[in-house]
Amino acid sequence: MESKKSMIIAVVEAIHAIALILTVKVFAPVCIGMVETAAGKQIPMRCHYTSQALVFLGIILLVNALVYAVRKEAVTSGVIAAIASILAILSLSSTLGMGVCMNPEMACNLTAPIVKVVGAIGVLIGIVSIYLGIKSSK
Repeated sequence: MESKKSMIIAVVEAIHAIALILTVKVFAPVCIGMVETAAGKQIPMRCHYTSQALVFLGIILLVNALVYAVRKEAVTSGVIAAIASILAILSLSSTLGMGVCMNPEMACNLTAPIVKVVGAIGVLIGIVSIYLGIKSSK
């Protein structure tokens, strides 16, 4: 039974990771506009870099799910899932992360609330995984 629970959690973690990546790349992509610097150079908006960070965190979460499916270390996997999900939420903040555009009409302002929900779900998945790991070790 423990093996079945572990596999279910691993699949849920993998789906969560894929959902995070697809959110920023397919379902609610960030702005594609450019900003002109004082020197006249065109650079991507900060939400572009936030998107890159979110994809990176999604890849970390996907690798975490795959490792969990093989090694069955629920507590470690849960901690990684929760921390990566919190970092995904924090990356949206202009003070703690890279942030998103200040203009409410920009596309990234649709991305941000979806990422917050997906991040919160990731934290819950992590907490459940930690709980199951602690419960099974007793």
